[in-house]
Amino acid sequence: MTVTERRQSLPSAPISASKARAFVESALAGAGLEHLAYTATLLVSELVANAVLHSGTPLEVVVQCGDGRARIEVHDGNPALPVRKHYSNLSGTGRGLLLVERLASGWGSERTAGGKLVWFELDARSVPAFDILDVEAI
Repeated sequence: MTVTERRQSLPSAPISASKARAFVESALAGAGLEHLAYTATLLVSELVANAVLHSGTPLEVVVQCGDGRARIEVHDGNPALPVRKHYSNLSGTGRGLLLVERLASGWGSERTAGGKLVWFELDARSVPAFDILDVEAI
């Protein structure tokens, strides 16, 4: 199996979410995994937004593709690992990690020498984001 890897550095700024989406979409298209792009761009937006909000450090997005699957990582300089919180359905925040948990075939986080990385994987088992019908359950 051949795995390709692409990396992009981003500032800790709101514009980084849209830059990360474009980067991930391009990387997946280059690997022939366009069918994963909708879900991948949604999830990377959530992770980048969390990193901007909670770390305040420069970010790096890493996309690894191979064998019909993709792994997307968001690295930042804050060593605190994310914890999924349980918010009210009326809350305007707190659904990012729940989306990742529900849509990815796997996800997690790890401390690194310079902070942490949060990752998710998508493959044929992943739930397409546009197939979710009960948005209030998220």
